[in-house]
Amino acid sequence: MNTHARRSTIPTEPHDPIVDVVVRCKDEMPFTARTLAMLLRQRGVHARILFLDCGSKDGSREAASEMGVRILDLDPAAYVPGVVLNLGMRETSSRYVAFINADAVPGDELAVARLIQPLAASATLAATYGRQLPRPDAAPEVRVEYERAFPAEGRPALRRGTFFSMAASAIRRATWEMLPFDEGLRYSEDVDWTHRAASLGARSLYVPAAAFEHSHDYDLEGQRRRRAGEGEADAAIFHLGAPSLLSDLARPLAGALLRDLRTGVASPQVARLRAAQALGYYQGRRRASA
Repeated sequence: MNTHARRSTIPTEPHDPIVDVVVRCKDEMPFTARTLAMLLRQRGVHARILFLDCGSKDGSREAASEMGVRILDLDPAAYVPGVVLNLGMRETSSRYVAFINADAVPGDELAVARLIQPLAASATLAATYGRQLPRPDAAPEVRVEYERAFPAEGRPALRRGTFFSMAASAIRRATWEMLPFDEGLRYSEDVDWTHRAASLGARSLYVPAAAFEHSHDYDLEGQRRRRAGEGEADAAIFHLGAPSLLSDLARPLAGALLRDLRTGVASPQVARLRAAQALGYYQGRRRASA
């Protein structure tokens, strides 16, 4: 692991608190350059950026180097989310640490400050996460998903547990020191962390005012594989038994198809997408209970 030692020179007010911002990246251009440029313009906090690069070949690392941020190089073959998140915490020192994925572009110059403010105001908060807005060219069905997961007001409705996304978030160091990230999970390590924190009375908060441009248009196999990982992780996090064909496959699929009808995005292609998502989650649950 190599260290690029130069640090950012960030225009900021003398009284702004230092906040370490950990940026994880693997081949996220052109978003990498946009994200870093916006992070360097943040107001209300002194954003000290740590760029964790996982073997980028598309110019992402070069963009980070040109902007003068500190870089740590990671081995792609050894990448485990919880390991990398814990590394990011050990390599930083601020009381609150923001995690912003290289493809999560801050919507304005106060996005990071808005993530930090609730943590500074309430000792019972362990973490915050921002609103993720779909990209301008996102498919209609992707827009529907992101608008449901990241509403303009309130919080998303969940079947179980606590929703959280590390893609644009901030956490309290004191909570992490008691509860490091699980280094065995391959998916949903953020949901696991906030679930365990909640069991100790430490809440997480959705901050829709902290907006970031971030969405993905996965193909059918990508959707199935991702949901399978989430299903397997849910079984471990929430101690779930074997899944039910009715409750964990048929009903979620029917509900997704009905939502698509109501929002006007239903089509044979979208139906296949929802089927891949539902089947993947069910397969993950089955795999975990085998």
